[in-house]
Amino acid sequence: MDLSKNFEISAGPELHYLESGSGSPLLLLPGWSQTAAMFYHQLDVFGGSHRVLALDHRGHGESGKIDHGYRVSTLAIDLRHFILGLNLDQITLLGHSMGAAVIFSYFEQFGSDRIKGIILDDQPAALTLDDETSNQVKKEAGVIFTLEQLTAICDALRGDGSMNATREMLAGMLSERLIAENMEWILTENLKLPRKHAATLLWDCALADWRKVIPQIDVPTLVIGGKASVVPWESQQWNHEQIDRSECKILEAEQGGYHFAFLERPDRFNAIIGAFLATHRSSNGCG
Repeated sequence: MDLSKNFEISAGPELHYLESGSGSPLLLLPGWSQTAAMFYHQLDVFGGSHRVLALDHRGHGESGKIDHGYRVSTLAIDLRHFILGLNLDQITLLGHSMGAAVIFSYFEQFGSDRIKGIILDDQPAALTLDDETSNQVKKEAGVIFTLEQLTAICDALRGDGSMNATREMLAGMLSERLIAENMEWILTENLKLPRKHAATLLWDCALADWRKVIPQIDVPTLVIGGKASVVPWESQQWNHEQIDRSECKILEAEQGGYHFAFLERPDRFNAIIGAFLATHRSSNGCG
């Protein structure tokens, strides 16, 4: 059974999290505007063998809605307080999308302290680069925005049409099946983060460049991408190639290889995660 709990950060918000099972900790970090509740498949399956914790970032889900701190670096500091406050150690961190960027920032600020392994799910090294950057470099970095596009999206999130803007963004990340079956629930979860804060956080996340940080990762790592994802799958292969102790799985569309693979095909996704948790093996190839 998943337990809903809260953890209060000194001089910060109360963070909400879901917890299931016991054993070695597996800490799940949602992406931009997403929530801990969206990891229900993983809480259920891995709660049988691990202490699984799914965290709502500040402002997200059921966590406190405060008016400051919507930067990836601050979310990483929140994560540090959470880990130390619960005295977690030998953690496997799984970050989906922006949740992986929070892991990058954690490593930049705190190194691999208390971290046993990481799983990076479909987050590129850089979402936005300048126009002079070559197309090959943009593909490897995972660029999906121009500065003009990013500005327009953030303006729309702050405007009267914020719900429609959010719906359009989600529609570009999900399969047609998941749109038909779960769009309204996913949209409702996203809207728990006030849109003005969503815009601030997206701007910060999209302008970050982690290409010099990723090679510093020094723990066993699994990188996951998808052929049908909005994130170029080549960027996930590039991430893998920068990390010495890493393996990589690129999912085809029919395997759930969209941006939300953990919701699209949880059976396939969980099998990959389970194998990594069991072995932490390294791989020289991208399968």
